[in-house]
Amino acid sequence: MRKLGFEVLFLAVFLAMLCVSPGAFAQTSGRCGNNVTYVLDDNGVLTISGTGAITSHPWVAGDVIRVVIGNGVTSIGNCAFSGCSSLTSVTIPDGVTSIGDQAFYNCTSLSTVTIPENVTQIGIDAFRGCSGLTSVTIPDSVTRLGCVHFMNAST
Repeated sequence: MRKLGFEVLFLAVFLAMLCVSPGAFAQTSGRCGNNVTYVLDDNGVLTISGTGAITSHPWVAGDVIRVVIGNGVTSIGNCAFSGCSSLTSVTIPDGVTSIGDQAFYNCTSLSTVTIPENVTQIGIDAFRGCSGLTSVTIPDSVTRLGCVHFMNAST
């Protein structure tokens, strides 16, 4: 009888493990700033909305394929999308005025970035390691450009 109990327990644990996807414990929504929230959908689209700065990055980097930042966001914080190696595109709205240090560090699948006219600061190494980057549009409004920000990018 004991042997049967162990087998049933083992089978129950095994079946439970099959039902849990690897990303099931990752956060798919929450806060990433004082008044800024995010939702990461099943297709890898990270939508950020609210007002103010992105100050944290609680999402799992490998799950992010596309980023859509809402109009109320004013700043992309340090390391915000660092390590998002599957990230292919990002939409930065006109309301953003600064991009922090290493904001897109090692986003190796990112190919093009258009920085809006209101951005005045781009931090150190903001695009370092973006080896897939082929086009970046930097407006004349940028008055502070961090050093070696495109190191290891193909541009």
